[in-house]
Amino acid sequence: MQRLLASVLPVLQSNFKRLPHPYKLTFAITYRCNSRCTICNIWKKPHFPEMTLDNIKKFFTANPYFRWVNLTGGEVFLRPDLIEIIKIILHTQKNLYFLNFPTNGIMTKQIVKQLQQILNLNPPHFIVSISLDGPKTTHDTLRGITGNWEKAVKTYKELKKLRSSHFDTYFGMTLSHYNNGLIEQTYEELKKAIPSLKRSDIHFNIAHHSSHYYGNTAQDGNVNIKTIEHLDAYNKKKSFVLTKISFIEYVYQRHIKQYLTTKKTPLPCLALSSSVFLNPYGMIYPCSMWNMPLANIQDINYDLQALWNTKKTKQARILIARKKCSNCWTPCEAYQSILGNMFTSEVWEK
Repeated sequence: MQRLLASVLPVLQSNFKRLPHPYKLTFAITYRCNSRCTICNIWKKPHFPEMTLDNIKKFFTANPYFRWVNLTGGEVFLRPDLIEIIKIILHTQKNLYFLNFPTNGIMTKQIVKQLQQILNLNPPHFIVSISLDGPKTTHDTLRGITGNWEKAVKTYKELKKLRSSHFDTYFGMTLSHYNNGLIEQTYEELKKAIPSLKRSDIHFNIAHHSSHYYGNTAQDGNVNIKTIEHLDAYNKKKSFVLTKISFIEYVYQRHIKQYLTTKKTPLPCLALSSSVFLNPYGMIYPCSMWNMPLANIQDINYDLQALWNTKKTKQARILIARKKCSNCWTPCEAYQSILGNMFTSEVWEK
């Protein structure tokens, strides 16, 4: 209960003011990837020396206030010290409430083994999403790996056996023009392979571009309005169970059409107010989408507080508030913005 209250407080405060430090960190621990995705060029990036465990420990020790840590990649399981990174996070972030990360599900045996090790560390609330972007042929084509679909499904089945009140897994489907009209077919094909699958076991987001993160262009995978009509049709067949995640996802999806129409973030974004992005080399950005490097953690002695109220950061925050940034609607940035606008009509109106 104490951990829950400590986590709720900054979320509530984020509705009224810029926080003294972010409660959410998105941390890309590696850009190495064993997928070859059509809409993402992370796998094409040149590799540089990543932050060492010592660097990571210094960073989290200097900043012990995160309530939500979202690890991402690349493929996080290609980082050989993943377990040690999570140990550092759990040891230093005493009020951590939520830990999550995605995987392409290719290395089933390794993923299951390491997930069991992570669960033995007792993370408070932990979710792993398995990327799956269409029926078998479409997914393998988009991911550039033959057999990826079958491996992702096998990984899902194995991780679902580990489900508990503190851990769950689901599929994450990125919608783009490459899989337009295939939402229902994706579900039906998965249902044949996994009879217990519910419609709510597939979560959705829309394709984006980011020069500093994905390394792709504005033309890669653009979503059209028709795709959202298919998503609406899918959701009408879904039994709605109210949970923290399902409500946030509901609000997120309800604003997709507005975003695609206006190309502007539907709700006031809280990057550099509630959240921040850290790349594998220690560079801090406002978010995963906007290419606005602020500082390297080694240059600020690993202390975010030394950066949070600088002129450069405050100016970047003003630009975000004025929607002069890249303007995105990706869950990595949208979810905390939804939580930080809970007292506005935009969140509640249909």
